Amino acid sequence: MNKPDTMPLVRFLPGGMQGRVPRGIRVDQAARKLGVDLQSVCGGQGTCGKCKVRLLHQAGSDSSEPSLSLPTMLEEKHLSAEQRTKGWRLACQCQVMGDATFDIPEESRSGGQVIRKAPGSISVDPDPFVEAQTVAVPAPDLSSPTSDWERLSAQIRAGSSLSYIYPDAGMLSVLPKVLACGEKTTALIRNGVECIGVAPAGSRPLTGLALDIGTTTLAAYLCDLESAEVLATASTVNPQISCGEDVISRIAHASNEDNGRKELQQLVIGAVNQLLAAVCTQAAVAIDTVADIACVANTCMHHLFLGLDPSGLGKSPFAPVVTQGLDIKARDLGIQAAPGAWVHMLPAVSAFVGSDTVGVMLALDGAYVDETLLVIDVGTNGEIVLKSGNRLVCTSCATGPALEGATLSCGMRAAAGAIERIRIDRKTLDVDYQVIEAKPGQPVPAAGICGSGVIDAVSAMFTSGVIKKNGTLDRQLVTPRLKQNGNDAAFIVAPARESAGDRDIAIWQDDIRAVQMAKGAIHAGVRLLMAETGVRSVDRVILAGAFGSVIDPISALTIGLFPEVPADKIVAVGNAAGDGARMALMNRSKRRRATELAEKMETVELTTRPDFQREFAMAMHLPHMKPNRKQA
Repeated sequence: MNKPDTMPLVRFLPGGMQGRVPRGIRVDQAARKLGVDLQSVCGGQGTCGKCKVRLLHQAGSDSSEPSLSLPTMLEEKHLSAEQRTKGWRLACQCQVMGDATFDIPEESRSGGQVIRKAPGSISVDPDPFVEAQTVAVPAPDLSSPTSDWERLSAQIRAGSSLSYIYPDAGMLSVLPKVLACGEKTTALIRNGVECIGVAPAGSRPLTGLALDIGTTTLAAYLCDLESAEVLATASTVNPQISCGEDVISRIAHASNEDNGRKELQQLVIGAVNQLLAAVCTQAAVAIDTVADIACVANTCMHHLFLGLDPSGLGKSPFAPVVTQGLDIKARDLGIQAAPGAWVHMLPAVSAFVGSDTVGVMLALDGAYVDETLLVIDVGTNGEIVLKSGNRLVCTSCATGPALEGATLSCGMRAAAGAIERIRIDRKTLDVDYQVIEAKPGQPVPAAGICGSGVIDAVSAMFTSGVIKKNGTLDRQLVTPRLKQNGNDAAFIVAPARESAGDRDIAIWQDDIRAVQMAKGAIHAGVRLLMAETGVRSVDRVILAGAFGSVIDPISALTIGLFPEVPADKIVAVGNAAGDGARMALMNRSKRRRATELAEKMETVELTTRPDFQREFAMAMHLPHMKPNRKQA
């Protein structure tokens, strides 16, 4: 029997993680506390139905209280009566009232996502904010018993043009020990005004970290500050996903949950520290050699990383707490770098155009100078920049996670088992698909469809006549791949006999609508930027971000993700935001240039434009309805 004052014991299979949790805690919250891999696309709002778990065992029959709270209306919506009878629940909707054991099926797990965040081939002349200066510091004597810092600072000033320099408190705590190690000492000077670290001369390299904090993934690049060489890279899924897939869900979590904002900050800071440890291990350097950090993020992730209140981003007039570039001591954020290291946050532009977009434009700065350039970063939030002459006009659109596959009926992130490429024979409607392998040469059965596969699927279904221009499935088709369930219908990509979960992997009508809405928002945003600048056509489309690197350009053009442009004029630049962070880390003039670009970028707020709904409605068609010539 569970006593009222006893915390229930919960256990999650197949991993076996278990522990005692407070009575009344939601199952998804209990899973997070125990480090259990569980999807939460909607951030616990009960709208996605992705966090299904099955109750295998509950408190004994002599217990006066059941193990879980009663099913909610949202559970009744997402789970059939038969499923509920068999113990299926939504983890975000039920509370733990007693001891319980849960099974988490494959489709409810986040999985090991394939993250494509390799550094680009940009080159930058090293001129970092932190420089090393080696000096000989005389020992104190009775005739001149000056302090350790006075003797060190005097030698630093004597060897440079510096007239004043102040010490970091963390540096002072280790200074006596370092001075005792030998005649010469290497001092780390930041921006010519602060000594942030000391070490015995010649004992260690000088390194810095470039960070890209995305809604879905985090990437870290350890660089040699003196040569600009990338020493090591690491990436991981943003653990905040357990609190919601998109920025809106996380804003809600930060605003509505007790200690939600603190929880989200701790999750991302913990992940950053793990990445920092990983890259330092790869490069065989100590963590305290990391003397400077430059970071890019979308505005919501920026706020959550710094522990700022993001609620203003989720309601009109969408005012951020701050957008200017910031410098904050790493230790004040809980980041385990050199004692005096700083974190430089590149400036953001607006509530939904963040420093990651500024980083992209910094990485592209000076390229394609004479071209009209359209830059699109497709992700859970789509950022768009149109460069026309000297103007940089930008906007963002809430695409949601549909284009990444997460919210679709059989959608999943780019992990092993995800269908990432789809082709359909126009005559037979036979489907040829490609599945991400667990490891090269280790094929696995299909478990779902990821973002690039979703775009391929809608494109192929459109060109083969499976769906019409308005996005509706053609129910008159005679094919075993057409699946109908009352008023709903789907096209089967992989039948149950080929799938990992013994279920048909299909694209349903609602899935097509979700893709139409996401791509329609991007296309409409582009059209409005073109109208704003008077541009009739673009010379080149730049697809930024890891997702942009795996999109088939022909499929993207076919569904109308952006206006027509020759396929050879579509360029994928990979994680350009991370490249921009590296440039700002390595070169102080690039850091200043980032501020110039942010100040130069003009924001178009789509929600206030009376013509957005009309453009959006036209862009919902496949590939899109032709706009009026006067507005083209």
